[in-house]
Amino acid sequence: MANKESHKGYVVDIACLRSMPVSEMYERSKNHSTACALMGHCIESGYGLLDEENNLVLLDPEATYTIVDILKNTGIEKGVKLQVEREEQEGKMVTSKVSVV
Repeated sequence: MANKESHKGYVVDIACLRSMPVSEMYERSKNHSTACALMGHCIESGYGLLDEENNLVLLDPEATYTIVDILKNTGIEKGVKLQVEREEQEGKMVTSKVSVV
């Protein structure tokens, strides 16, 4: 049986995460704009989720397409919170479902 996991947190592109002090990541993620997350270089960098404990989960590249679609179609201007389901496939955790919280 494959390992499965679920994560909930604010979505932030990895390009922006790199510029945030670790101690401020969660607070900044709550205000991270959808417009920023949809910029070309931000999409290319991929995405991660930050939870309330300031834990970061980096998402697999295949999740990017789904996240971009969600971000383009949400009316939320900043602080998009997602629920992500992942399961193990060939030794890697792969996103199987993404939804807005």
